[in-house]
Amino acid sequence: MKVSTDFGERKVDIEVPDSATVVEFADPPLLSDPQAAVRKALAEPLGLPPLAEQAKPGMRVAIGFDDITRPGMPPKLVLPRIVEELERAGVDHRDIVFINACSNHRKNTRSELASHLGPEIFNRFNPLGAIRNHDCDDPAGLRAFGHTASGRYVEHNRDFIDADLQVYQGNVSAQAWKGYTGTGAIIGLASTRSIASHHSFSTVPDPRKKMEHQKAAGAKLPGMKPEMTAVLEEATGKKIFYVNAVTGMGGRPAAFFAGHAGAVTAPAWELAGRCFTKEVPQADVLVVGLGAAYSYGSSENALIAAVGALVPPRYSPDLPVLREGGVVIALSPSSGWIDPDRYPSYQRLIDLYDRHHDIRALADHEETFHGDPDLMQKYRHGFGYPALHAFWIFYELEYALRRAGAVIMAGTRNPGAFRRLGLQTAPDFDAAWKAARRYVGDNPATVVAPTFWSRPRIKFSVKA
Repeated sequence: MKVSTDFGERKVDIEVPDSATVVEFADPPLLSDPQAAVRKALAEPLGLPPLAEQAKPGMRVAIGFDDITRPGMPPKLVLPRIVEELERAGVDHRDIVFINACSNHRKNTRSELASHLGPEIFNRFNPLGAIRNHDCDDPAGLRAFGHTASGRYVEHNRDFIDADLQVYQGNVSAQAWKGYTGTGAIIGLASTRSIASHHSFSTVPDPRKKMEHQKAAGAKLPGMKPEMTAVLEEATGKKIFYVNAVTGMGGRPAAFFAGHAGAVTAPAWELAGRCFTKEVPQADVLVVGLGAAYSYGSSENALIAAVGALVPPRYSPDLPVLREGGVVIALSPSSGWIDPDRYPSYQRLIDLYDRHHDIRALADHEETFHGDPDLMQKYRHGFGYPALHAFWIFYELEYALRRAGAVIMAGTRNPGAFRRLGLQTAPDFDAAWKAARRYVGDNPATVVAPTFWSRPRIKFSVKA
């Protein structure tokens, strides 16, 4: 069977067994009138009064929004309608600030924000200095609220927390393991220290083992977002008004859910489950096509290409999509080149990894990287990723590296860059398939996700 698969800027045809299962995202029914749907969501929110009833003249309003790693159509649709409701309630536009919730990602450039937000918002509010990037390492721009009962540290953007009314525009999409994104202020507007409290090496690599440990100990940590939200609400006496979108290809909306975090999550996740879940057999071989860019930027970057190969097996909410000892084949022409200004800590951490046997040993070097003035300068006063971002990528890669018998990058122009990260390489898919058969035999159960990264990501629901 011939399958057209992502391969950088182009597609390549690969030949897989006729028994292979090919899975791709397909659009659900999309909204015929998105503008009307946004207005309806704002007027009939879940768990909170309508936005126009909460807003009052003289209020300072902070509007957080998901950064450019999320679809750009929802902010163009949602943010102008939010401003309409606020002004209708008497809020002065000069009392509104927009905060790019870039979490521990890089800050976005002026042109990126203009494209992401659209001219209606950007051209009106940017001249006022009212569109800002969140800074996860600026002490003056953060407010701390201590630790939750489970030990998560709560520290978030001061402009957002101190506003009289807090609004957040976000997206609901598939994430690794159970659940979906959405209600993102807790991560998008958090400090590095706060994010580190739930992105550490002990929580990222294999959450399933963590859950098994908790079960054996008779304890269960509460969900990270609900727990941290509760601490913020109790400390500030305010509740964030969310407007979350479930979207299809190109960010076109299928639905909007507005209101309190605790009320919008269940219906949004129910729809997301129907949109993003694909039933598959457990795979002896998982084949993934890698497009030109996804997640954190260009797949020419060795770590980003490695994410493309090693993270899809994590998108298994129940049974693992890749059997123990199975093989992942990723297709990419990646050169492995890493932009030192955009990703200042990436190559340095790869070089450090050369001197260790285990990814978790890197944790001992987090403070050194985080305190490095050059790395901090490129984040705080430039558009580079924060120093610790590279660590969290490595932790995310560990699960598939340990579970798979082999992970093969097929088509790379720089084999050595991927061998350094624990991957095997092959000049093309046919060579990779031949190598895979040495691990899985001649008739492997095969799952192919040719557009996993170029379309909205899917979850693999493995048949028992």
